[in-house]
Amino acid sequence: MDVDCLIKLTKAGLKEFVCRRDTIVIPDIVKYEVVDAGKAKNCDDAFVVEKNISKDFITVVHHVSGYVKGDRALIDLFPKGNFDAVATDDSKLIRRLRTFEIPFILPGLIIFRFLKDGHITKIKAIQALNQLAEFISNDEFSTVRLLMEKIK
Repeated sequence: MDVDCLIKLTKAGLKEFVCRRDTIVIPDIVKYEVVDAGKAKNCDDAFVVEKNISKDFITVVHHVSGYVKGDRALIDLFPKGNFDAVATDDSKLIRRLRTFEIPFILPGLIIFRFLKDGHITKIKAIQALNQLAEFISNDEFSTVRLLMEKIK
């Protein structure tokens, strides 16, 4: 998961919801960008994510390479692990992931996948998407909402 996705899910109050249903793995540089840099700026999200890491809700993978950006670490980490996709909605990172043929998933589609796989009800999925709405694009929100309506 990249920084943007992790912060958006945290701000929407959905990170723990996602952690209970899926494994979240972040490179140590993403932890630095969210937790260490966030705490230096006194961002509430940083403290929440740090707590989730200490409770093993989020796994931090330590690299020997000294990455300065999480995007590069995510691209290098993906083929070395047993991962399904990179969670992001960062358009620049998505372009790079496509170049390397690495699958990705948008934050709203994470919620949709839980609905489609029967892990949550449609009502809960719509509530979760609504919580995420102010942090994602209108296009992502509308597309995911339409997909949800097609689920019986």
